[in-house]
Amino acid sequence: DKFSQPLGLLPMIHTNSLSSEAVDRTRRDAGLALPIVLVLTTAISVVIIALASYTVTNLRYSRITEDRSDRLSAADAGMRYAIDQLRLRNAGCILDTQKAVLPGVQADFNGATASVTCERITSGFEGIQAYAAVLTGEGLGVNDYLLSAQGGASKPKTLGGPVYMTRLNDGGSSGTGAFSLNAPVRIENGPLLYHDTTGASPCTSIPSSATPTDVVFEPELIFGPVCVTVGWEELFDSPTVPDLTGLPIRDGSTDFTDISGCRVFEPGNYTVPPATSDIDAYFQTGDYVMNFSSEWQVRKSIVTGGRINPATTSANEIDDTTAACEAQQDADPAPADKFGVTIYFADTARLNIATQGSAEFHTREQGASFVNLQSLCTPNGSWCNADGDGGLGIESTLTATSAYFVNTDSGNNKELVAHALIYAPLGSLDIGNATNTAEQKMLGGLIVARLQLQSSASASNFEIAVPTSPITAEIALVSTAVKAGETSVQAVVQYRPYEPMLDDRVKINSWRVCETSSCTTTGAN
Repeated sequence: DKFSQPLGLLPMIHTNSLSSEAVDRTRRDAGLALPIVLVLTTAISVVIIALASYTVTNLRYSRITEDRSDRLSAADAGMRYAIDQLRLRNAGCILDTQKAVLPGVQADFNGATASVTCERITSGFEGIQAYAAVLTGEGLGVNDYLLSAQGGASKPKTLGGPVYMTRLNDGGSSGTGAFSLNAPVRIENGPLLYHDTTGASPCTSIPSSATPTDVVFEPELIFGPVCVTVGWEELFDSPTVPDLTGLPIRDGSTDFTDISGCRVFEPGNYTVPPATSDIDAYFQTGDYVMNFSSEWQVRKSIVTGGRINPATTSANEIDDTTAACEAQQDADPAPADKFGVTIYFADTARLNIATQGSAEFHTREQGASFVNLQSLCTPNGSWCNADGDGGLGIESTLTATSAYFVNTDSGNNKELVAHALIYAPLGSLDIGNATNTAEQKMLGGLIVARLQLQSSASASNFEIAVPTSPITAEIALVSTAVKAGETSVQAVVQYRPYEPMLDDRVKINSWRVCETSSCTTTGAN
């Protein structure tokens, strides 16, 4: 039995048993170390990756923030520049029914490029009121000039306000095809708008260097050519024409009254030209129709039309008006709140200021416009309002190539002063060689197919200017900057371009930031 075995064997058996357990324990401890190391390594790696990802995200966010800040600064700078341009009346979007690029805004701001578009979103005024001259080019070929300036080269012919031309070239890259200039033409306080036919929207304006050197902008660093994307007939409605059917039919050779050396004419529909030669004449306040196929001539006489309208002037510009006709002007039988004359032309009737002839027409209001001379047109045509013929069923058939609409002969004593609009979009206005003593002033703007100007080197009384009338429009400006994305600043402003104070011309209704170029405008926000 077990008690008979030698006692020395028991410790040996015990010792061997403990050694095996220790080995097993060691082996078990060795198996636990690897998972612990793997867990610790994984945990440390996650922390390091998280820290690295956080750092990369911060760097990326910092770059995005920097780019966004650069875009916002660029878009904001472009918008503020655009508002300054509006204050300076350098904005083609006054008229354009589509977006137009405002000139001079494209720039690089810390790597962000900015551009500004502007768009008129309300029709608060008739576009003609905003412009000194509109040249439609109707009836002329692509190689025919729209604006001619001849005579003394040392005295510029001044167009005092924005000018619109239906084209600037003959299909080539230069802007010379629409001009025939042997004397400088100066465009003051406004851009030269032209119809861009490339189909690009918004369009990109040609530089001033592409126009003839005789076209001078003043101030030079502010104004220049500005493209618009639609034609003149979409921008300029014909002025409102009242019902003319009630005017009495008159014979201009006999239907007048001579009073103390002044021949007095009354409103009416004249089928024979008024006899205004060799005697001064006064046309009473009201509406007139010249409905004949010949020339109405003012020769060796001074013709004055209508009572002085205090909205535009306080006295006759032609200061040698006879006392007899001034007395008739003071005694005008029209209501006290009515002023001036509007003379409508039908058939091929036209006005010629001939030898020692002078004519001055005072402002008469027709709807939203002030109008002096207007050609009748076929109602509901592409550019003619429904009332374009005054209900008479007649129209002017003159064209720019067939005969002039208004002509002043050359010389010291051929004078024309129109205080309101001259409107003949198919006709030609020819201003003769007016010297320093002659008044040649179109102070209410004009819209004709072609304008031909002459004046001597000494002439200082020549002027074509924008009308003085209140104009308000709502303009949407969108300044977009691009740098690794797009940011736009949009403003909706009330625009009054002819307020005398710069700060009164623009009132900001809304100002907001968009992170894309899809800013849309529905009005003030």
